[in-house]
Amino acid sequence: MNVQSKAVVLKFQNGEVVVRLDMARSPITATRLLNALPVSTPFTRIGSLITIPLDLGSLPETFEVKARRGELCYRPNTKQLILATEDTQIGTRINPLGIVVSNIDLLDSIKPGIVTIIPVNIEGKAS
Repeated sequence: MNVQSKAVVLKFQNGEVVVRLDMARSPITATRLLNALPVSTPFTRIGSLITIPLDLGSLPETFEVKARRGELCYRPNTKQLILATEDTQIGTRINPLGIVVSNIDLLDSIKPGIVTIIPVNIEGKAS
């Protein structure tokens, strides 16, 4: 049986990555993200974090303060999406949204610029 999962594509100047969303981890924030898309916005890279300003109006939904390589999270106190390029201690509460499922090595070469984020459905097999 095939099921469709929610995902987003982040299109950077030098390529794109697909992030499979885990709607159960931060359901309010994930829903608000999907409702805000598509969006094109400038982003920066600070150390191991790609930071994308986007006010989703969400409060912390978890007590998570660490992001894994390839994890997309929302940082409520700064109103930013963050994409970790390596395992990172964030220091403030974050709302985990999903994980990169394609082209993860692109994260190492992304330079600041414009990112376009669009929603997509990806098919998978139900277990």
